[in-house]
Amino acid sequence: MRKLILCADRDDDIGKKTNVKTPIIGREKNLQAAIKLGLEDPEDSDTNSIFSAISLYDDLKEKGDDVEIATICGAPSIGYTSDQILSKELDQVLEKVRPDSAILVTDGAEDEYISPIISSKVDLSHIRTVYVKQSESVENLYYLFVKIFSERKTQRKILLPISLALLVYGFFRMLALLGDLAIEGVSALTGLPGFSLGAIFFILGLYIVIRIYEMDRKAFELYTKMRRSLSEGSVWIPFAAVAILIIIFSSIRGWNIIVEDEITTPLNITLSFTTTVIWWWIGAVFLYELGRLIDTYITQGKIRWSFWAILLTLFALTFIFWGALDYIQGLVGMEEVSLTPAFLSITLGLLIAVLAGLIQRSFKKRQNDIEETVSDS
Repeated sequence: MRKLILCADRDDDIGKKTNVKTPIIGREKNLQAAIKLGLEDPEDSDTNSIFSAISLYDDLKEKGDDVEIATICGAPSIGYTSDQILSKELDQVLEKVRPDSAILVTDGAEDEYISPIISSKVDLSHIRTVYVKQSESVENLYYLFVKIFSERKTQRKILLPISLALLVYGFFRMLALLGDLAIEGVSALTGLPGFSLGAIFFILGLYIVIRIYEMDRKAFELYTKMRRSLSEGSVWIPFAAVAILIIIFSSIRGWNIIVEDEITTPLNITLSFTTTVIWWWIGAVFLYELGRLIDTYITQGKIRWSFWAILLTLFALTFIFWGALDYIQGLVGMEEVSLTPAFLSITLGLLIAVLAGLIQRSFKKRQNDIEETVSDS
């Protein structure tokens, strides 16, 4: 009865950090991959998983069991794509090893999500989860938390929702005082402590979002790109400048409407502002993307067909939000309640979304056909 000891790296840390081709079959190849991963990132838990699997392999070998070891990897984008890749690699391993049962070795619950995939293809007799021992000192515990929260998966799952909550809470706290200040004048300054608290929460949430998405680095790269584009006479810069001006002027217009209509409640302020600026902002995005499209065609002689899918998706979302905003405004008494315009707007948005999906699918099919033609030639 042949057994397979299987390591699963769902987010492909091994492939990203070592460039080792997977699946990895055999003790020596797995040992070399673990050593290489350990040298690249000594703190990666997948290293311990592979070493644990090798240790289990050696123990079973000493007992005289017919056993083989293999490691399969997914993709950085955890979900359907990574699980599909894992399933294909598992099929390759099973075809070569032909085991009667398998033992899954993982470094945590993230990889255990694939246990149903494995059990559907081979008898899964056991799951071993490897936990790394840590010192109990406060300093090492602090370092462990810092290290965990520096991982992108942890940031997206835990820190991002917290930062969004801070942003929303801080924004509405500040917005409420600004509305009171516009209506009541200087007497509204008694709420300044609340405004300060809202500003603190908003800035903290914004800082976390910036760190998660590395916006500081991306802003520097954008600045570098703009400098290079200016020196090369790129047509993208004027389009981007006009788009920024549209966003600024429409925002000022939206705020002026709030002041003129003496809107005070945070919900009504948000609804009025969003309704005023939403089409201006979508127009700004359209101009920005159009500038990129023209610039790419002039500089590289290529047409970004995905531009049309992106544009249609943006318009679809805008129509859906427009219809929802129109109906909500009727519910809160800002306008007459009418289901027909909201229904038509949302329906139009869904139809445009379907069209965007068809265009995107057609574009991907064309790209795949071109790649197959190139590979065949």
